Amino acid sequence: MLRKSVTLSLQEEVDIIKAKKGFAISLSNPSFNPRDLDSVDLKKFNLQGLLSGENKLKEIAKNKLFNNWKINNSKSRNEVLITNGAKAALYCIYRALSTKNRNFGVINPNWPTYDDLIKLSGAKPFYFNTVLSENFDINLDKLKSFIIKNKIGVLTISSPNNPCGKIYTQEIVDQLISICSSNNCYLVIDESFSALTFKKEFKNIVRNFNYKYVIIVNSFSKNFHLQGLRLGAILAKKNLIDLFTNIHIAINGAPNNISQYLISKFSSKLLHTANLSEKKNIVTSFLKSKNVEFYDPDGSFYLFPKIKNKAKFIKLSKNNGLFYLPGESFGSNIYKNHYRFCFEKKLIELNKIIKIMEKNEIY
Repeated sequence: MLRKSVTLSLQEEVDIIKAKKGFAISLSNPSFNPRDLDSVDLKKFNLQGLLSGENKLKEIAKNKLFNNWKINNSKSRNEVLITNGAKAALYCIYRALSTKNRNFGVINPNWPTYDDLIKLSGAKPFYFNTVLSENFDINLDKLKSFIIKNKIGVLTISSPNNPCGKIYTQEIVDQLISICSSNNCYLVIDESFSALTFKKEFKNIVRNFNYKYVIIVNSFSKNFHLQGLRLGAILAKKNLIDLFTNIHIAINGAPNNISQYLISKFSSKLLHTANLSEKKNIVTSFLKSKNVEFYDPDGSFYLFPKIKNKAKFIKLSKNNGLFYLPGESFGSNIYKNHYRFCFEKKLIELNKIIKIMEKNEIY
């Protein structure tokens, strides 16, 4: 039986408490300023769209979302599928690759939705844990043994990672590709926060995309700061894209055409990371001042602090209207002393959170 979304459950709890008491904030979920859509002329909008996504959106995906991958094929549009969100993209991948003798592996900590979608596709997930004390690095020798022992045929990683914000280096990704390919294992890389990168060494990584066993997933909604429009994309070899397209059409029909039209209008306005860096620094400076352990994120708008006193943290956070996703939601009980902190919030709200945490020693 599938569990209810932990993210939506948290937001529902926050909304209920806020209605009753007048104040409640989620530490773990983002809050965005509304985007101005008044300049978008829907009179020119075409309701009829291509089943695999508009060609203009595929070009935007190649140039803005998959720009870390060099695509030489002149028919590269055939290697991109536009989907109704990254969730739909992942489900199509998992459903297409789910077979009786193929297990699915996930690198922890991980976005809880991976677990749900793998199970929904009829497969069994296996988990490979990474830990804060080792900077959430992947031990490649242990990973290779993990893949062989558990007959992993599909391995999923997120980079930037949700919830800790780690980005895997070019060297590590190349080794992951090599290990997976040599074991006939598909490597699914979820790059849904790829535009939200803070460190220079991760901004200009470009590698040729010519891999039989590599599948890249990304999100227009997150990178373009347009949550709710539900648009994602997949980059893979054409034979795989054809499989994923058939499943996506069966479930969703064509990708949402209004969303595609709106994204095309905002294609030059990726979420600006300068302001996001300021917000990140507010949170990380506070946590450092309290000697809280955490991985300083390379990208995304999340970090994954380790709680110093869990019983105190649980009691004081709720008593002061602060709610959060506990670490065990992200793949394993070994993260039970962590929580996800989202710093993509309005500055006034973020400063209020820090003030409450400081005053009440919630860390």
